[in-house]
Amino acid sequence: MTDVEIEAYRQKLNVLTAEHPEDKIYMQLITLAKEVGASTKVLSERRALDANTSELIKNIHQALQTATMVNMCSAATKGYEIATKASKDARKQFWIVAAIAIISAIAAWVAPLLAILRHC
Repeated sequence: MTDVEIEAYRQKLNVLTAEHPEDKIYMQLITLAKEVGASTKVLSERRALDANTSELIKNIHQALQTATMVNMCSAATKGYEIATKASKDARKQFWIVAAIAIISAIAAWVAPLLAILRHC
């Protein structure tokens, strides 16, 4: 589930719970719970409808929170992979730059020595 979908489901839940009485939204909450992968089981069918409705709302919130955490972990993993690859590339570049610096240093010492040897 994408972040956009999660936010859309949150908005849908907010609209349902804000505008409708609990006895009218119970079946809509069950449908929404199924859509987001939340548990539709309630502790007891004999409890008051408002208690079961509250439990469904809690389950939906928890499912959306879990989906958000999954997305955040996925993004963190991608960031780690990018950072690791960049670090490996930087190490390769370091060795290339180091080799060039050593060659340049050797050339800087060899050139004057050759000039001295030619004049001798």
